[in-house]
Amino acid sequence: MQDAARHPSSNPTPARGLDLQGAFNLLARDAIHERPIDETLRMLTEVCARMLIVERTGLWALADGRSTLECLDLYSLSLNEHSAGLRLERANYPHYFAGLQREEMIVADDAATHPCTFEFRHDYLLPNGITAMLDTPIHVRGELQGVLCIEQVGPHAGWTPMQRMFAAAVANLVALALVQNEASTVRERLNETSNRLRALFECSNEAVVIARATDGTIIDVNPAASRLLGRPRGELLNRPQTILHPEEDAEHYRRLFSEHTAARQSTPLACEILNAGGERIAVELSAHFIDADAGEGIVQKILRPRPSGAESRG
Repeated sequence: MQDAARHPSSNPTPARGLDLQGAFNLLARDAIHERPIDETLRMLTEVCARMLIVERTGLWALADGRSTLECLDLYSLSLNEHSAGLRLERANYPHYFAGLQREEMIVADDAATHPCTFEFRHDYLLPNGITAMLDTPIHVRGELQGVLCIEQVGPHAGWTPMQRMFAAAVANLVALALVQNEASTVRERLNETSNRLRALFECSNEAVVIARATDGTIIDVNPAASRLLGRPRGELLNRPQTILHPEEDAEHYRRLFSEHTAARQSTPLACEILNAGGERIAVELSAHFIDADAGEGIVQKILRPRPSGAESRG
């Protein structure tokens, strides 16, 4: 099997004599905060190999409908190199895939004979000189997502309790990094969606006013609404929606707003609004109720000018 996409490291000296618990504490504090996910994974595999003094440490992710393990990063201690891209098919290693689903950790002191890893003997273990494997499944929200695979080349005296504990701790850090990366990706997508919606709102030719459903307080207006009303956005924000209408009709529109909000009606209404110059403008008002977070809905009002002489009260 050939490694792909090699990336040299900047620190070639193994950290032999360092306390594993101290190393984990450093990782937990510094490893996964504000780092790109690929950089985090490379750092974790390299530190793991150096702390445990093992030749190969890799992170593999389930892919293709969970039928394949794909190598996200494989660090070689002696070469001081990172690689990625290897793929292992479930069809070729059914016992290993079953072991990942079943075991908390695969502890193979003799990888060529262990019931979960013997399938790798001819096409993976022997070509790479691997004698022992310590593989920790990685779960995210209770579901298997991949595996941290620690592979020893050459003589092996047996995996120690400290090595097993450190491997489990690093696997937990990988899971945390994946969760944080997923959350960050979701936030970025939400921000992109929000920016697109904001652009549509700002550029719309139709006058749009957004108010809280609970009390009718205006929380946003677009430029088209400002132009129609002849008032700057800042003058309208945090004011009651009745400010849009003639003062003598305020109670009528307050009641109308409450009735439509309670019924969540979206039937267009004929009404009048008042611009900054005191001019009455006949409009058709379409109100749409939108559920928001924490149970506090909003009402989106679209104001469309009507021909003069049309009926003006809802």
